[in-house]
Formats: sequence, structure tokens, C-alpha cells
Amino acid sequence: MFLWSHNCILRSCSCNHVLKLARCLQHTPLYSDSPQKKGLFGVELLKDPNGFKQMNKMVRRRSMELVKKIVNRQEERKTVELFDDLSNEICCSADLTECVRSLHSNKEFVDAAESSMRDFTELVESLNTNTELYSALKNSLETEKDKLTEVDRRTLQLFLADFEQSGIDLPDKKREEFVALSSEIFDAGSKFCMGAERPVKVSIMERKQYGVDRYLPNPYRYLVNPLAISMTRRTRQWAHNTYFRHNDEQNVICFLFQEESLVRLITCRHRLARLTGFETYAHRAQQFSLLGNYDNAHDFLTNIIKSCRPAAERELAVLLDVLVQCECDLKTEHVGEWDLQYLCTIYRRKAYGDTHLLSKLVDSRFRFSAETKFILFQSIWNEVHDSNDALMGCIYLDIEQRQSKGVGDCHFTVRCSKQLSDGNYQTPIVVLSLSMTSDESKSLDEIHLTSHQAENFFHEMGHAMHSMLGRTQYQHVAGKFTSLRTRCPTDMAEIPSNLMEYFFNDLGVLREIAKDENGNAMSMDDAASLITSRFAFSSLDLLQQAVYSLFDLELHGHNVDGIIKGRYTTTDLFASIWSTVFPNVERNPLSAWHHRFTHLVPYGAKYYSYLVARAAASLIWNSRFRDEPFSKENGRLWAKVQSYGGALPSADLLHIALGYWPTSKNLADAIRNEANDTCQLSAINI
Repeated sequence: MFLWSHNCILRSCSCNHVLKLARCLQHTPLYSDSPQKKGLFGVELLKDPNGFKQMNKMVRRRSMELVKKIVNRQEERKTVELFDDLSNEICCSADLTECVRSLHSNKEFVDAAESSMRDFTELVESLNTNTELYSALKNSLETEKDKLTEVDRRTLQLFLADFEQSGIDLPDKKREEFVALSSEIFDAGSKFCMGAERPVKVSIMERKQYGVDRYLPNPYRYLVNPLAISMTRRTRQWAHNTYFRHNDEQNVICFLFQEESLVRLITCRHRLARLTGFETYAHRAQQFSLLGNYDNAHDFLTNIIKSCRPAAERELAVLLDVLVQCECDLKTEHVGEWDLQYLCTIYRRKAYGDTHLLSKLVDSRFRFSAETKFILFQSIWNEVHDSNDALMGCIYLDIEQRQSKGVGDCHFTVRCSKQLSDGNYQTPIVVLSLSMTSDESKSLDEIHLTSHQAENFFHEMGHAMHSMLGRTQYQHVAGKFTSLRTRCPTDMAEIPSNLMEYFFNDLGVLREIAKDENGNAMSMDDAASLITSRFAFSSLDLLQQAVYSLFDLELHGHNVDGIIKGRYTTTDLFASIWSTVFPNVERNPLSAWHHRFTHLVPYGAKYYSYLVARAAASLIWNSRFRDEPFSKENGRLWAKVQSYGGALPSADLLHIALGYWPTSKNLADAIRNEANDTCQLSAINI
């Protein structure tokens, strides 16, 4: 696996050079067999897979030393500072390990990281059930109250909430049960994610019957995707139902394994929630979220479904018209679930022209990060750093497509920002995993990107820059979602990435970044067509996201009992929600799309946070940047918001960004307005 690093340099000489993303693409392998090889991310212990065991031992030893200092009050420093040091000691290694587990191409490293993560999970949960630690932390609220700042108190409360969610007041046996359940949850989630990408074996008879050999390039004839863009409807329907089916004779073990893993996951989560005094895991998961509780989250989603359905129905009518033109002998009056992606693609190409391929984007894309510093990265750091070249952090790009990647396009926060005891800041490290090329010898400069790939890059860079800009006293509130906890509420953590998508889809910004090989900007007409095409069928997309979010919430909510007792399956639940929201979309009731929905593992009853973040980003974009995307003043304001990480409540951060506290209705209305504004489709001739 190859990772290219971008060091983010802060220059304080002028606001025009505040942030520079250095163009130092170094072809340095993450793991090399050379005699001079370095360990993963520069960690000397990790030169080979066996190093993970040594790292776990080292972290446990250092952690126990810090625990002793906290419990025995052996230092003058505040307890919350020592506790954050303990959290940082574990997370710096655990977050690195999770990244390696998900991305490394060497199975020995992956297996070692898997075992290491299990050990870290057990360590964290054992500490979260340590009554002496809890008492020391809780008592410090009184014994050190004269020394505590507001940030100290908030961080303390967040740490205490972790303890209380872990059942710290439970009897010893139940605390042991909590640790065991946490390990079960980790195992079930890992197995579910691994199974989500498994291909489906196709028989010789099926290959002949549906003529799919040309779509199955692998020598063993496995279906590796649902063939959503196949021109033949019969083939699309068969491929979709085969790839997503709940059960079948050829793959009975594989598909039952997915259902078994998912049921095991939600069962353990439910038991853990009940153990810690919550009605369901969905109720437990809403602590510190922007919406606050399960009922508000449920109401938010149902409001979105009600408000987006009329526009989505109009979009479905347009797609049905396209389907009728494509299929002369059509015998149905409904679009199928297997038709949606294909028909949307056909419509975009016919209505807006074939502009889906962006020209070489690399130079201009990175210029975007520097040129629009006024929007996102303004010079607030001049007040913090006075050096000419202050290192803000490091962003690694893993751009290779490979089967060993256990995840799609995503980011990993390997190390968070934190103020160290000497006053300096721990520099953040972020890895962006993007499947851009199958040729590992190619650099980023040599790759042509589709608009979808480019937008994904902007989305993930939003996460990365959130980490780069954070300058928090404590890593526990640094503002990013990592392997063991969210360092700010998930909904807030997703806002920067969603806002970056709005920048990408702005006409002026797009023409600035999308150049042809001669450096010429995309024409106004092409840029407008591309943006319009990308917003086509937004209502349909929003409604689908609401279905996935509601399923995730209900899967971990009141429906979990019926699934655990075998009264119905997770597939029955998904089919019920889908058919209620999309009564005019044909689908196979045994289609288990959710068996390949890996977001159920990290988000767990909080996938709706994506919609909350999208709504909040829409409010910020429309009030601050839509008319002036290069506004210096608003750029400084947004950078200030991100600098707090999770040190302030989400509502307070949005108040700084917007000038008011948005309600659940404000957020739902933002989604509705986007759906209505973008639903301007007209019929076309195929």
C-alpha cells in the first residue's frame, strides 16, 4: 500500500499565505521490505506485524502509570489534563491501528491490527468501568473547582458521561458483562463489514440466461456489484436481486452470516443499552447530539420524508417516462429499485450532455485549497503561532484501488490536535482513502477524475481540514470521529465535509478548479450543465437517505425486540420502511440492501446525522457563502467555528456560524427547500 503525504504548512507572514498544502508527493510506501524500512507512520515498533503486540503492551504500561497518577493525585496538574493524556495515549495508537486494519494490503498486518484493536477496545472499556478513576475524575469537579475553566468542565462532563454510559455504577459482575458485550459488538461489527463486500457466485446457467459474461471479468465469474448501469432491464433486475438477496441456495452460508452478524450486533448493543439504563440503543446513542433525543431524531426524519415525497414523486414520474421510452414492451407501471441509478444516468446524459468526466483536476484542485483559504482556512492562527513555517499537520492520501481495502472512500483521523504539557500542540495526522487508480505507480498529477471522484475528494478534504484547523486544549474534544469515540457529536463532525460539497458545486469555484490539459477553464455552459446534472434527482436521493436513516434508527430502537425474538428479520423491517416511503417503486421484498450497508456499524442509530449535517451546511452556505464564496470575513468566521472542535456544544457552534440557534424545524425546512429548489426536471426524448 502506498500513501502520499501532504504536509499542511502555516505561514504567518501574511493572510495571503496562511495555509499552504505543500506539493511534496513522495512515493514512500507505508510498508517496505528494505533494510532501512521505517515503521508505519514513523512508529519504530511497527516495522513488522509483531510490533502491534509490543505497542499494545507499551500503551497498557503507560496507561497504568497515568491511572496511578490520577488515582493517587501525584501531580499538580489538573485531573482533567492527566485524564486527557491517558485518553491520548490510547487513541494515538488505537486510531492508527484502525486505519491499518482497514487499509493495509498485507494480510499479516491486517490480522495483527485486528487483534490489536480488540485489545484496545477491551482496555478502554475496562478503564471506563474503573470506579477509582471515575471517583477521582468526579471528585475533581469539587476539589479543583477554582482552577477549572468552562472547557475543563465540559471535557470533564464528557469523560464522566463515557463512564456513566459504561455502567460505572453497576455491580462488579455487570461491569464485567459490559466489557464482554463491548468486545462482542466489535467482533460482530468487524464480521459484518467484511461480509458486506463479498462477491456472489454466478452459475453457468445464470450467465447464459442473462448474458452477463461481459460484465464478469473475474476468472471465477463472481458478481461483484449489482450491474446498476446495465442497458438491459431484465439483467439489471436479476443482478440487483442476486447481489442483494437475503438468502439463496448457492450462498446460503454467506448471506445468513450477514444476517447473523447484524442481529448479533444489534442484540449486543441492545443488551448494553439496557444494562446502562437506556430504553434502547437508539435512545442511548443520542446523547450530546444536536437533536438531543430519540423522539426528536424520529420526528426530524418523518418530517423530511413528508416534505420531500412530493418532489421525489415528480422525479420518479420523469424516470418512468424515460423507462417507457427505453423499454418498448414494458409491462409495468412502476420504476424498479434496480432501475433508479441507470435511469438517472440516462437522463443526465441526454438532458445535460456527456460532461460527467472532469479534465485533469489535480493542480487546480490543490490550488483551490490554497486560493480559497479565505473561505475555510483564514489566518486566525496568526494569534496562536508566531513562527514563519509552523507545521499544522499531515494529510496522507491513499489513492489506489485494491480489493484489500475494507472500506470505500473515507478518512481516518490517526492523531488529533491537543495542547501538550509544554504548551506546544500535537500535530494532527489524517489519512484520506480514495479509490482513484488501480495503477500504484501513478501519482496524483497523472490521474483524471470523474466529477463524482472529485466531489468525494472535496468531501473527505472537509474532514481533513476540520482536523487540521482544530486547536483544542484537549484531544477528547478535538472535533473528529475516530475508532473509539466521537470527539464531537457526529452531526457536527459531518458539517465541514458537506459544506465542501457546496463549494465544489458552485459555478465560480468549479470553473476555477476544473481545467483541461492546456489549463483552460471549463466553459460556462459545461460547468452549469455539470452542476445542474449533479443536483438532478436530489429529492429522490434525500428521500433514500431518510429511509436508510430511519431504518438505522428503528433497527436499534423499538423494533430490535421483534428481531431478537425472531418475529421478523432485518430484511422485513427494511422492506416495510421502504415500501411505506416508496409505494410506487417496485422491489423484491427479500432484497437485503442493508446487508451491504456498512455505515450501520460506525454510526449505529446516528446515520441520520448526515442529513442534519447536510441541512446545517445548507443553512451556512446560503447565509454566508452562496453570494460570496470567496468572502474573507465569512471565511474567518467558519475557520473560527472549526477551531473549537467539540469544545463547545454543537448548537453553540452553529450559533456562531449562523447568528442564531437553529431548531429541528429549521433543519428540516432546509432539506425541504433544497428538494423543492432542485426539482426542476422536464421530460426528454431518448
